[in-house]
Amino acid sequence: MAKLKISLFFFLIGVSSIVNAQENSIVSAKTDSIYSWFVQEKFNAIYKEFDYEMSRSLNVEQLEATWGQIQMMFGSPIETKEKSIAHVKNLILVRMPIATDKSALVLSVSFDSVYKVAGLFLSPGKISYTPPNYVNPEKFEERKLNFGGKNFPGIGILTLPITKTSSPIVVIVPGSGPVDKDLSIGPNKIYKDLAWGLACNGIAVFRYDKRTLQYQNQLLQNDSLNEKFTIESEYLKDLKEIVAQLKGRADIDPKQIFILGHSQGGYLIPYLNKNIKGIAGFISLAGTLREIPELAIEQIHYLKSLDATQNAGEQRIDEVLKRMYNSCSKQVMNLKSNQEVMPPYTLNYWRYLANYQPQKMVQKIKQPILVLQGERDYQVTMKDFQVWKNCLQNKQNISYQSFPGLNHLFLKAEGAPNPAEYMQPNNVSFEVIQAITDWLEKLK
Repeated sequence: MAKLKISLFFFLIGVSSIVNAQENSIVSAKTDSIYSWFVQEKFNAIYKEFDYEMSRSLNVEQLEATWGQIQMMFGSPIETKEKSIAHVKNLILVRMPIATDKSALVLSVSFDSVYKVAGLFLSPGKISYTPPNYVNPEKFEERKLNFGGKNFPGIGILTLPITKTSSPIVVIVPGSGPVDKDLSIGPNKIYKDLAWGLACNGIAVFRYDKRTLQYQNQLLQNDSLNEKFTIESEYLKDLKEIVAQLKGRADIDPKQIFILGHSQGGYLIPYLNKNIKGIAGFISLAGTLREIPELAIEQIHYLKSLDATQNAGEQRIDEVLKRMYNSCSKQVMNLKSNQEVMPPYTLNYWRYLANYQPQKMVQKIKQPILVLQGERDYQVTMKDFQVWKNCLQNKQNISYQSFPGLNHLFLKAEGAPNPAEYMQPNNVSFEVIQAITDWLEKLK
């Protein structure tokens, strides 16, 4: 009987290995097809492979728009590398590295038990991060901080200078999209540079994974059911809890909590001032006071101008521009469908922002504001820097500084600004760290 059990055990292992090999062969071939359809821009073919939940959360137009943005930033695909396949619970995860003419990508596809696509991600290829030379790790320590409750549990990193006194703290409010706590782009980690650099100068920093990093599909599904997807659910709820936790810590000075908004985070400064009490001041890094769709339209036209001879994808770009235009406040109230506005956000999201008036609301801020701007930024331009000055010209406690040679991520680069430069190994310029430090020192 013992021999029979052992034989049966090894027989089952053999059967399992054969099944896994067959499954791996199927999902590998399907991933090859999905990659090929991306290259050929056959987005309908990709969409037909989605399971029910994926088909609800991501449509053909969003696939087109995402692929266009990916190519603008990372370049055109050249070849694929060896895939890795893992079995995780009830899913099979395939990761396919892709070499492009500018950088590298990873196509990650999750398949369910009937080989339908349950998850699809295009992310930067892995390149090692190098800390900036102005960072001394002996001057600070880091601790995890949980927030978000049971529905949207989140995690952030509190970077604390090693000191015997309570520290002022800067809370980094991230820009648009599902970004992580470091704003990881290729080999670069923008928010980590800021946190470590400021902590070396005696300033605590909190950075966190944005809610949409892990829960974007859930937020989009909730939008069609019982809870509208707006900047309240995207930003405000988490930030209120984060600030409340920080105020209660002995190692943080509760009277010196500052909000640093980068990009869309800077755009939301007037909104956050209205809805979060006890903030000592605000820092805008490449923030705008104009509508986000307006800036998006300008970005598309600028990127098209970089290669005026390129005609491929014109129809797709025109459709993207139309959705961006529809998402502006002048148009969005007349629309009826999510398919008419700029993805991945919903009609409810853009309607909520249509009622937001940052240029008026910013004038009600009584606390000090520091406005920082890279002069090579093509996403939020010097035009936006001037809008801040125009709106706040009658206020005395506002400081401004622009940096020649720095882009939207406050990295140094040369030539015509373009998305590919974000993928080159780099660090946030020390000029920015010093400007924030000097401003905070003057407020003590």
